[in-house]
Amino acid sequence: DEPKREKEASKKIKKKSKKRSKSKKSKKSVEDTVVKDAESSQMPETDTIIPKITLDNE
Repeated sequence: DEPKREKEASKKIKKKSKKRSKSKKSKKSVEDTVVKDAESSQMPETDTIIPKITLDNE
């Protein structure tokens, strides 16, 4: 009976680890989208800042 219990316990642990990896993946994807959004929002900012500087120089 003991080895069976160990197998069941390992199965439970595996299920838990799977859930953890899934949550980590979703967190990563959220971070990725946030980073991408930040990058895309920064792009127009630099575009608007550059012409202002050139206008000041002129």
